[in-house]
Amino acid sequence: MPAKEELEPILIIGGFRLTTKLRMIVTGGGTGGHFFPAQAIRTALEDKGVEVKYIGSKFGVEATRFPQDCSNTLLLNIRGIQRHISMDSIIKNIIFPFRFLKSYIQSWILLNKFKPHVVIGTGGYSSGLPLLAAIHKGIKTVIQEQNSFPGITTRHLASRVDKICIAYEDVVNYLKKKIQFLPGILFERIFN
Repeated sequence: MPAKEELEPILIIGGFRLTTKLRMIVTGGGTGGHFFPAQAIRTALEDKGVEVKYIGSKFGVEATRFPQDCSNTLLLNIRGIQRHISMDSIIKNIIFPFRFLKSYIQSWILLNKFKPHVVIGTGGYSSGLPLLAAIHKGIKTVIQEQNSFPGITTRHLASRVDKICIAYEDVVNYLKKKIQFLPGILFERIFN
């Protein structure tokens, strides 16, 4: 993208109106930097009357915030790929493909049952599988990237999701897809 081209706040998902009949999944977690933006989005949508479910990880900070039997929450048995060398890391990385597959299937099942109109990911390993399942099912997807350098999930799924919202203009340099620069954008502007 040319350096002088300005990014403008524009509609993200045309055709959707915030109504009590709208269903969304917000997913993201692992660390507070992914979990708390997801919860802020979830709360804002619920305040507008949108039916929202949350997907996170059993191993992230979100695991301490929800009871295991919470009907609006799914905590996946997934954790990130270990990047340091130790016996524990090697074992976790060997188990990773099995956890990946199981978590993908759990995400797929929730999407089938809940039938969301949109899936919003805020990053972290727990947001990748629900976003990927939504992409495969043809459900609208949005990534909200709040960091100045996009994480692994955002970089890998950026070309496949419908829209990306960024908090820092510099993120444009790391992503090839047309993105939205949306500092402080209101949800009403996103969905109308």
